[in-house]
Amino acid sequence: MRRRLLLVLLPLLTALLVALEVPLAQTFADAVTQDLAADRIDEAAAFVAPAQRVLVDGTGRLTLAADIEHYTDSLPGATVTVFRNGRSEYSSHPRPASRRALLAGHALLAEGDVSDPKTEWPWRKTTLVVGTKIGSGVPIGAVVVEAPTTSAREQVARRMAVLAAGGLAVLLLTSALCALPLAHWLLRPVYDLNAAAGRLAAGDLAARATERGGPPELRGLARAFNQMADYLVATLERQRAFVADASHELRNPLATLRLRMEALDGKVHDSGARDLRLALGESDRLAHTVKRLLELARAEATAAEQLDVDVVALTERRLEASRPALDAAGSVVRLDAPARAGARCAPEAVEYALDVLLENACTFAPGARVDVAVEMVDGGVEIVVRDHGPGLLDDELAHAGERFWRSPRHRALTGTGLGLATARALLEGSGGSMTIGAADPGLEIRVRLAASTGVLRDTSGGPQDEAPAGTSESPSPG
Repeated sequence: MRRRLLLVLLPLLTALLVALEVPLAQTFADAVTQDLAADRIDEAAAFVAPAQRVLVDGTGRLTLAADIEHYTDSLPGATVTVFRNGRSEYSSHPRPASRRALLAGHALLAEGDVSDPKTEWPWRKTTLVVGTKIGSGVPIGAVVVEAPTTSAREQVARRMAVLAAGGLAVLLLTSALCALPLAHWLLRPVYDLNAAAGRLAAGDLAARATERGGPPELRGLARAFNQMADYLVATLERQRAFVADASHELRNPLATLRLRMEALDGKVHDSGARDLRLALGESDRLAHTVKRLLELARAEATAAEQLDVDVVALTERRLEASRPALDAAGSVVRLDAPARAGARCAPEAVEYALDVLLENACTFAPGARVDVAVEMVDGGVEIVVRDHGPGLLDDELAHAGERFWRSPRHRALTGTGLGLATARALLEGSGGSMTIGAADPGLEIRVRLAASTGVLRDTSGGPQDEAPAGTSESPSPG
């Protein structure tokens, strides 16, 4: 935008300088032309007396010829022509006088005058023609001088070059002292507002635009943006507080309700016992949903501390912790990872995401092989979890990871539809991301983390020595 603004301002400044310099150049060129014409007229007047003696009584021809020869020697390219009765009486050049010289001679003999000379510009190549009449009353002849204008054109060209260089210097100085500061003053609030909007869109709810500097209209726009951001943050905080409070307040009543239903065990018979088992199952499902909602609210409301950790060691620990569930589901897990892979992240977020992904593999692809890989990619580290189960259809992939969304084909299975949403919120809050895609067969989920920036630490905060990366195969933890 700054470039476009300068492209608007600089042509205006250039047009202003041209409007000022063109009249100056015109005035100077006119003055040089008039001075040149006056000098040549004075020089032509010096030939009037000897030319008059030649025309009146025929004497002094040699003197006139000597004077003209001396003059043309001192001014190369100049010609002097003496006219009488509309024809050339004497010429310093062996060729006939030029058409312009003839017209000037006729005009003088007709008691007229030679028109004002045209302004000499560097691109004009014509000569200057001036003359004077011979005789005090009715003219008996005329002396016409045709001279080159090279010196005048060079003088005008030098002055135009000086004006152009001065104008360029003024333009550069004005750009440095006025145009650039003006563009910066005008656009700084726009850049700041754009940066604040980008940070807010990326999830930085503390991003605000600067309300100082720039025109009043842009300061007002920044103020309105900040008010909108404040309102948005307040709305989100109220929503999160409601979810957290509601989830928290529901835990105790649900626990009490389950205790009361458990107390009925053995006191009801036949169909009542069946309904009691179903009610207990629904109670467990509702308690699990409330727990997930509370986890999601906490994930969105808190920003976990980011550390430089070894993702391979972290992944191996979560696989070991998930061994009982994997064994129960009959899943065989294969880990493909280098010796070490450093990433900067919130370890709790990555551990939670791995637990959710492995739990989903046990739930939706029981008995299928699960491939877990840690890959070094450009600018970071990726954890890839792929199961070889039925996967999701193309139209279902578009909704995977949304809150409370579950595939219609999996409605009968245990789950709340909040696990992936919570994992994604935790990862994004710690600078990571999660993408869900189809595999052939199964489902592939990629967790991307930023590259480490310092010494790797374990989850307890102890430093680890760096080691060269190498690819290895780890057996299933189950």
